[in-house]
Amino acid sequence: MKSLKVFLSCLLCVAAVSSAAAAPRERIVLLVDEVRQIRSFPVLIAEQLGYFHDEGVDVTVMNIRNEEPYMDMLMDGRVDAVMAYYHHNVVQRAAGKDIEAVVTLGVTPGMRVLVADQSRDKYKTPVDLKGARIISGGAGSAKTTIANYLVLAGGHRLDEYARTGTEGKEANAQLLREGKADLVVAPTPDGFFYEKQGASLFADLTTLEGTRKALGVPFPSNTIFMTSAKVKEKPEIAQHLANAFVRTLKFINTHTPEQIMEKIPADVRKQYGDDYLKVLKEQIPMFANDGRMPEDGALGEWRVLAEANPKYKTVDVKQTYTNAFVDKALKTQH
Repeated sequence: MKSLKVFLSCLLCVAAVSSAAAAPRERIVLLVDEVRQIRSFPVLIAEQLGYFHDEGVDVTVMNIRNEEPYMDMLMDGRVDAVMAYYHHNVVQRAAGKDIEAVVTLGVTPGMRVLVADQSRDKYKTPVDLKGARIISGGAGSAKTTIANYLVLAGGHRLDEYARTGTEGKEANAQLLREGKADLVVAPTPDGFFYEKQGASLFADLTTLEGTRKALGVPFPSNTIFMTSAKVKEKPEIAQHLANAFVRTLKFINTHTPEQIMEKIPADVRKQYGDDYLKVLKEQIPMFANDGRMPEDGALGEWRVLAEANPKYKTVDVKQTYTNAFVDKALKTQH
């Protein structure tokens, strides 16, 4: 009888294991703003190191496409989360769409501001930017937010400088050479191109130190955000993503650029050719963070956005992000 009980018990154990093995893993769809761009490399690291898989979920990474508005896909549930710059959380909340960052990856813009040769003696610090002509792209772009931030940091009004749209690196460089523009806001790795054209560094916003020097506070950039409704309804999704990306940030900040580069798929590296390591080294400092949103950084960015567009003044900054999931991940992993 005892042998029969043991046999039946073993059968139940096998059945339970088989059932668990057959159970489908939860699927999370993450939409990324240009997944192959250097600014998005943490997603590739998380994938390659198996951090998503370790969470017991299958994360499907999709690339943002112009023909499919990312907010429509997020709001109607086709995707669970989006990886893009923090300012989207402010902009969309002002439009009545409640989203919030659940992980903050980047704390610098990952950009450099270059000044034209003929303008370098006139524009040395943000205090000098009154009357400057800055190439930064569209009014709502991250580059224009940077230009606005620098002008305000210098004590000027936003109508005391001229913003110029961007037409591509070659056209921008020509404007700088011909004296039709004074400065350009350049994401990694475009700064290298402008330097080769003769422009010189005005502000280094790739490192946290340089960002604090120029802006006074960190600049939240790449975040993982979800709808507030989804965070409330499915908090486990936010927690899985927080767990994976907290581990990713720790890896990035405790390994050499060469070790990090080894984890990037070859087909992604080849778009930068032999310069990939150089570009990666410039981008890595953007992620000198543990996953938490810096409160002063979020507040500073909101103030700049609100100065440019009064409708953003109605947004409650504290509703644009939460550190709860990252705090739990940090506590658990430590």
